[in-house]
Amino acid sequence: MLLGLRLWGLFLAQALSREMEYRLHLWLSFLIDVVWYAVQVGLFEVIYLHTPTIAGWSRAEMAVFLGTLFVVDALNMALFSTNFWRLPQYVLTGELDFFLLKPVSPFFLVFLRYPNVASFLNLAVALTVLGYGFSLLPPASVEAAVAYPVFLVNGLLCMLSFQALIGALAIRILAAEGIQHTFHILYQFGMKPDSIYAPMLRRILLYVFPMGLVASVPAQVVLGRASWEVVSAGLVVPPLLLLVSRFLFLRALRYYTGASA
Repeated sequence: MLLGLRLWGLFLAQALSREMEYRLHLWLSFLIDVVWYAVQVGLFEVIYLHTPTIAGWSRAEMAVFLGTLFVVDALNMALFSTNFWRLPQYVLTGELDFFLLKPVSPFFLVFLRYPNVASFLNLAVALTVLGYGFSLLPPASVEAAVAYPVFLVNGLLCMLSFQALIGALAIRILAAEGIQHTFHILYQFGMKPDSIYAPMLRRILLYVFPMGLVASVPAQVVLGRASWEVVSAGLVVPPLLLLVSRFLFLRALRYYTGASA
């Protein structure tokens, strides 16, 4: 664990050095994501001009939900997303060979090799939105405040797990640029509170394609409105999904033929 953190620290230092050479690109990447945040906030602000609640969520509670979504999204972008989008190119060019030859877990290297520095700046914006939402509401209970980071991490694990599952498919079918967009299609469901969906779809988003665990469940936990079923799903499903996705990803590597094929 300690060795992995030290290694990732070196990856981050290298990424920061690269970004300092192209600072305009760094700031443009940051601004593009800030615009995306503004669009999401603006969408709900327009809706709240016409109704006081959305599926039981007040404007202040929705700010907490959006802040939670932005925090998880920024962490995913900073840690995993850049690596996820590079994976098909690794497979097609044979660059994946270099990851497999290193004396480190290929799962670790593939999904953490290239941190996205701009997304750490986005994290500051996300935390600002989250803090604004909390400022509009009474203080959370001690239990909710302690549990909230755990569910945030579990939401992030769901993001990583889905990317690992799609990565496993990328290794098997080679030309996988199109299939990567499946992740964003599923992610669209997680970008809205799960209570807006029909009961059957809500269960699918908890247990089958658990994108509801990304932001809805952490927000419900900290707001004190999560049922025991939701809490249980938020604690159990993400670690299990990560174990399964990691197993399938490493198994898919057996079918990788390398640059010499």
